[in-house]
Amino acid sequence: MKKVLYIAFLFNHDTGIASKRLRGVSKYLLEYGWQPIVIVPKTSNETVKIDNVKVIETDYTDIVSRFLPTSNKSGRKREISSQDQSNKVISKAISLAGEILAYPDAMKYWKKPAIEAASQIIENEKIDAILSSSSPVTSHVIAHELKEKYNIPWVADLRDLWNLNPYIEQNFIKDYFEKRLELKTFKNVDVLTTTTELAKQTLQTIHPSKKIVSVVSGYDAGEYEHIKQTKKSDKLTLIYAGSLYNGKRSPEILFDAINQLIKEEKIEKDKIMIDFYGDDTNLRELSQKYSIEDNVNIKGRITQNEVTQNLMNSDVLLLISWMSESEKMFIPGKVYECMGCRKPVLSIGYKEGSLKDLINKTNIGYHVSDVYECKNAIYDYYLKYYNNELKYTGNEFAEEYSLKNTAKNFSKILEEII
Repeated sequence: MKKVLYIAFLFNHDTGIASKRLRGVSKYLLEYGWQPIVIVPKTSNETVKIDNVKVIETDYTDIVSRFLPTSNKSGRKREISSQDQSNKVISKAISLAGEILAYPDAMKYWKKPAIEAASQIIENEKIDAILSSSSPVTSHVIAHELKEKYNIPWVADLRDLWNLNPYIEQNFIKDYFEKRLELKTFKNVDVLTTTTELAKQTLQTIHPSKKIVSVVSGYDAGEYEHIKQTKKSDKLTLIYAGSLYNGKRSPEILFDAINQLIKEEKIEKDKIMIDFYGDDTNLRELSQKYSIEDNVNIKGRITQNEVTQNLMNSDVLLLISWMSESEKMFIPGKVYECMGCRKPVLSIGYKEGSLKDLINKTNIGYHVSDVYECKNAIYDYYLKYYNNELKYTGNEFAEEYSLKNTAKNFSKILEEII
């Protein structure tokens, strides 16, 4: 069996979608003739164990511990005073210093121990290929140096784009050096991968001569086999689990639509509920604005296992995306959880793009971009719920979005470069 060295920082983290792609690829590569040896940092998280997957934990010091020593015995970090925060000059200086210290990212001090551990493995075992995954981009910097030193075929997987990521804002100085570093890092890469065709096209603009392949993510069917619905509400229950990114992901269209449907007497006010798990950015204010505060439950943060169970117990799964053209290239990983839970989806986001195409192709629900479309979708789900007709409608294409297929696609790429 061929061996691949997998540089996967978030493999052990309970970060939901990011770690699921990493774990799923390592788990199912075995079925396609590839033995993964996973390099991860030693953190406070427990080591994830997957049958026949070797996980090597390295030393790790995070950037906060290195530069912000504790100020007392309790280990609490020094806090910037509110007076400092109110001073724009100081705030900008602190922000700039933080960007410089965290160049290229906050995990930069994993590089040395990871290279040492990886080098030892390479020198003691026959490694046929290297696979690195970001974020963090430090994973690719590590893989680049290993490629330079040992000339082993290398695939770099960008779950998120590096310099062309619209979610990341940085000053022009860091932007200049980041772009130079990306070009230097990927100068010797054999294949770049990303998660959608539109992201691939975007990445090709900065790496026109490189082979770039789109490898979509998916869900691991095995994770959902033993999780069953344990309770059912007497109201149509919609659920959103995740971050609202300081309001960039806003449920305002949804709240407006529900408010109008109630006023039009198409739905009863006490027959619909929305549960939010994660941050509560502007939720109370928006729900009050549209007079539906009694229909919104703000639940706070819970573990990934609790999230999955609550998704199973709900009726409709919400996806809320950024209303920006930049969002066109992305498919939020939450959509794969919806497929795994086999629940209807209501996606609210930009009017076109990869996510809308996926939802239409797989028939798992609605993707809406304005209040009118949202009203029609909610009303349809409402009528079906109270007529006992609400069910998952995913078609045969939905079955293609599995982590097993993700691993299969990576195995094909690896085979082509060795």
